[in-house]
Amino acid sequence: STLTAAGFGQCLSDVAGITCGGLVDAIVSKLNLPNHGLSVAQLNLKRARLASSIGGCVGVVFGCLLGMTTLLFRDLEKADRLKKAKELRSIFGVVMDDGTKLVQADKATLWLLSDDGKELWSRGSGDLKDIQIAAKTGIAGACIEDGVVINVVDAYKDDRFSSYIDVATGYRTKSVVSVPVKDDEGSVIGAIQMVNKKNDDGNIGAFN
Repeated sequence: STLTAAGFGQCLSDVAGITCGGLVDAIVSKLNLPNHGLSVAQLNLKRARLASSIGGCVGVVFGCLLGMTTLLFRDLEKADRLKKAKELRSIFGVVMDDGTKLVQADKATLWLLSDDGKELWSRGSGDLKDIQIAAKTGIAGACIEDGVVINVVDAYKDDRFSSYIDVATGYRTKSVVSVPVKDDEGSVIGAIQMVNKKNDDGNIGAFN
């Protein structure tokens, strides 16, 4: 956006330089202001050419600055948010669709830690809606807090499991595997959680 604004300013300054020369002369003539009175030889002097070049540079810089004022009316943070949201939608799609097929899970959820570290939020697959929970809630919360993979055969026999989502959706969770997600610096920023491994016979089994 900055380059666009600078380019717009450059075009504006060039057009203004071309069109305003005659306008300035007309205004000077209308106001009966005295002419500079410089001869051709004087105009070709080094000082005259230097002054002309400086004036041209000032015009270009002013035009660029004027064009860049468009940035004042742009919500650059909004553009960044939209870009980030688009990237997250793509990541969610890969995890939800390809992840479940890869490990034969019935459902998958990508949990992300909020900026303040107090909440986990996610967009679930299947009939699971977008949800927000406290950061230390459930197996995913424990996975993110400890930064380790957690594999549970029977969720309801594990004290870390929270049945909040099951109660809200009517779903029944049994086997769970939760894997921490880390950023480039190695900090845990979320977790991928797969639920209910589907065996070939259709029964729910444990994740390997």
